[in-house]
Amino acid sequence: EFNGAVFKYGKAQSQAGTQVQAWSPIYADKVIKAGHKPSGDNEIVIDKTFAQKANKNWKSLIGKNITYTYVAYNQNNQAVPVTLTMKIVGITDGGQADTVFATTFAAMKKDLAKANAMTEANYLTLKVNDTENVKSTVSAVNKIKDNGKQAVVAVSIGSVLDTINTITSLASYVLAAIAGILLIVSAIMIIVTTYMSVSERTKEIGVLRALGARSKDIRGLFTNEALLMGIISAVLGIVTAYLGKFAMNAALYGLIKFDIVQVSLGNVIFAVVISLVIALVASFVPSRRAANLNTIDALAAD
Repeated sequence: EFNGAVFKYGKAQSQAGTQVQAWSPIYADKVIKAGHKPSGDNEIVIDKTFAQKANKNWKSLIGKNITYTYVAYNQNNQAVPVTLTMKIVGITDGGQADTVFATTFAAMKKDLAKANAMTEANYLTLKVNDTENVKSTVSAVNKIKDNGKQAVVAVSIGSVLDTINTITSLASYVLAAIAGILLIVSAIMIIVTTYMSVSERTKEIGVLRALGARSKDIRGLFTNEALLMGIISAVLGIVTAYLGKFAMNAALYGLIKFDIVQVSLGNVIFAVVISLVIALVASFVPSRRAANLNTIDALAAD
């Protein structure tokens, strides 16, 4: 495989860093959306996204010629440009995984030889008979040595997923820690706000008590205010989360073709419940203080 290939068809040109490689069993036949996989020395399949860019009627490109250039290296490790014109025999769609521009290994080797570039394969695709044997196979391949040094590096989808899961788990722990700190800060802010409200409304509390309000009525007054703050905070948080979700997915969709940020109904319910619980717990001490104020002292307060 070679990175940095540039494909041209008419005025259309592929993005920088496009990869061209030999067709291998790693690609399922279902990635072919039109035409067939390459089999001859002058045949190539191209990515659907590029095909649509080149022609709205992308299927009509089958049978047409396309020119592409990439850089290989000779035995002296010097760069050798390779420019080819091949017949498009298929259109591929690698989905989220990859763009697929591929020809046959025989064709690639032949063209490299014409350009006096090295023709040795730079990667191999291994097919394991059972998924349970993947890790042991990868381990065995990585133990192959040449003159005491590791000769090849084997990578499986499983190892890649393990790495991604590790990174994701680490990110989740960090975000959970940040969320925990923010919850504590929120609780403190509600306590402070409720305490300030009690202090500013001391005389009002005295009037209510003089008019016959019970301690639980006063307690309920400030508890309800705290719960209202919790509900408003939850609504603002949910709205912000959805706005962030739409913004991030819109920004990343063109890159990975997948909505990476998901906000489920369960997340919304959890956020509301947590907000109410924190507000209720945080209001307990200030509302109790308000309920226990002496009526005469409260009326005499400035």
